[in-house]
Amino acid sequence: MDLSSINWLAVIVSAAAYFILGGVWFGPLFGKAWQKGAGLSDEEMQGGNMGKMFATMFAMALIVSFGMAMFFFGMGTDPENPMTAGSGAMMGAMTGIFFIFPIHVMNYVPGKRTGLIVIESLYHIICFVLVGVTLGAWQ
Repeated sequence: MDLSSINWLAVIVSAAAYFILGGVWFGPLFGKAWQKGAGLSDEEMQGGNMGKMFATMFAMALIVSFGMAMFFFGMGTDPENPMTAGSGAMMGAMTGIFFIFPIHVMNYVPGKRTGLIVIESLYHIICFVLVGVTLGAWQ
């Protein structure tokens, strides 16, 4: 596996975008609906080490961005068919739709928490598209 073709700055920027969108998505956009679906009280939401939680979430976004960069570039690229923002978007969308969405369904249907499927799946699908666009456009 050749990691020399990975744009590490693009990986970091992708992870930052993923993380920032999470703050907006699970904050003002869908925070209360997600909280209700997860069955968490306001007190439970306030508890815990926020710094540690945010650091963990950014680290996971970084792992996803790096993993997608490995898929895109680490296994060699086809000079006849280079990666673009459009192909990155398509690969990100396909990854989200065919992997993330079914995993959320499998996780939440047994516990009857189906409201979380849409909120969480759509967030990750959009983020995978965002990461794909960033990596594909910025080589």
